[in-house]
Amino acid sequence: MRKSEDTKNRIIQSAIKLISQNGYAATTTAQIAKDAGISEATLFKYFKDKENLLHKVVSVALTQILDSIALSPLKENIKKNKDLKTSEFLRSIINERLEMLDRNIDLFKIILIEIQYNDSLKNEVIKNMVPKTCEAKGLIERILIRKGNISKEMAKGISRMMIGTLLTFLFQKYILGIETTSDEIEEEIENVLNVIKKSIGEE
Repeated sequence: MRKSEDTKNRIIQSAIKLISQNGYAATTTAQIAKDAGISEATLFKYFKDKENLLHKVVSVALTQILDSIALSPLKENIKKNKDLKTSEFLRSIINERLEMLDRNIDLFKIILIEIQYNDSLKNEVIKNMVPKTCEAKGLIERILIRKGNISKEMAKGISRMMIGTLLTFLFQKYILGIETTSDEIEEEIENVLNVIKKSIGEE
């Protein structure tokens, strides 16, 4: 990687880290430059202002998140676990998605916080992220239906419950700062799966 590309990448990664921790408004270009190990003047050689840097950060965040939400890792997980009984199959998907959230949490925090104040960012997220999420949701529903004794409407309800569970973990742990142990997470997942097992008559 050329030095200029390396410097630009360091700026972006420092911006992602600081904005996810402090929010866009509370993060200064001076702080970002210091964290990246450069002068503020050098930062402005790559980004004309803070707003321009935010747009680049969001672009990187969306690209990386979409790569993670993309169907390839989900398909790999489904291929590996499709023959498990329904509840264990769903557990594998929830755990894989939670790992994905952990890997990309700084990016998710930036997007979740900034879309509240930035309409253009909100529109970009809706345009790019929502279709990918719906595609993944549809894939899970089709697999559930193929496993038998699950109707189309029931499959939709199960997928919505799974998404709700993941969003609850996301907001509790990373947005509200409520610490959750691995045992508590497992217990919550088990509660959700017990509800699903009862609804489909799984022993």
